[in-house]
Amino acid sequence: MINNVDIQALQKYTAVITEIPEEAISSYGITAVWKGGTKTEIRTHNQKVGSKKIVKNFNFMIDEPQELLGSNEYPTPQDYLLGGMAGCMMVGFVILASDRGINLDSVELTITGALNLRGMLELDETVPVGFGELQFNFNVKGSGADSDYKEIIEHVQKISPNYRTIIDHVKVVMNDDAI
Repeated sequence: MINNVDIQALQKYTAVITEIPEEAISSYGITAVWKGGTKTEIRTHNQKVGSKKIVKNFNFMIDEPQELLGSNEYPTPQDYLLGGMAGCMMVGFVILASDRGINLDSVELTITGALNLRGMLELDETVPVGFGELQFNFNVKGSGADSDYKEIIEHVQKISPNYRTIIDHVKVVMNDDAI
């Protein structure tokens, strides 16, 4: 174990999904329930990793600041979007560093971006809806060299599912039974 990561367990899992590719499929889902005003409760679905069902019973709340008609009681959808991207990138970074034998003392990842709300509010059709750019920065202390960390970050950008989903523009379709 290095950085509380069991690299041998990862190697065993990699061997399994190399032999049985369908065991590599990990399925996710959530249900969003409106709670009045701008509040939404998110409920996670159980996850399926290959043939194994992982029971999940997590809930979290979303809100908006007062300026956007909310009460600012909970993080915004954008906070969760950036947090999900950061969490996924962090997992990849720590696992890759651990696999290289690098002991980590601390890792901090900052992601920032700005939305022009005139696009969302349809005040200016030339303004795009959504983030035009996201900036991220890793601050790492550990036994590795800066060149090691840069290589790991470049690799994370290749393999992080949440990073790739944002970068590669995932196809989103509405289920015909949706309404």
